[in-house]
Amino acid sequence: MDIGDDRERQRFEHLVLGRPRPRAPEQRGRSARNAKRRKPPKPIALAEGVEERVAMRERWSHKQGTPETHEHAEVARRRPGSLARLYEAGSIDKDQLAAAEQIADAYRAITADVRVRTASLETRVDGGGYGRAEQLAIAQVHADLAYTWWRDAVGPSADALLQVIVHDVGLTIVARGGGFGMIRARRMLTDALDLWRSARRRTARHAALIAG
Repeated sequence: MDIGDDRERQRFEHLVLGRPRPRAPEQRGRSARNAKRRKPPKPIALAEGVEERVAMRERWSHKQGTPETHEHAEVARRRPGSLARLYEAGSIDKDQLAAAEQIADAYRAITADVRVRTASLETRVDGGGYGRAEQLAIAQVHADLAYTWWRDAVGPSADALLQVIVHDVGLTIVARGGGFGMIRARRMLTDALDLWRSARRRTARHAALIAG
């Protein structure tokens, strides 16, 4: 089987249908003693781009919510800075922490002018196999669109909030510089982080309409 065809088959089975990772065939022993000593079958490594997503799903299978949300929240939680402190203090929740990490990723990609010209929202999932680079490019296009909508929705306070979300400037410092109190600053931040989910949903709906 062609490597590209095998990757596409794995992508469909494990990422679209959500099937579990396959395991190596179990070796059969001749006695009950051997059966007790037998180790469980080893998991089979999947193709690049599929392996990472399935491994992430396995890491968070014991938690409610999407694996992506848990993964982004864990990355942000481990990163020292104002967002981690706000999370530990209970000022923002896990979903908001994950949203902040995704916004920061989108911001850095846009400001670094990361573009893959072959990406297009018109690319169809059922149009045949495509590689990891194209998948990443499409994801980047979606993130760019979501970020643009999010920034417009947040309005004039976006620049100040990005200091917290991207640059880890303390919320107290941002509030003082903007001339507003901490209660208002926390509300502005949490409202902005909640808007990110709306931005991602709108982008996903737009992409689905184009894909037909």
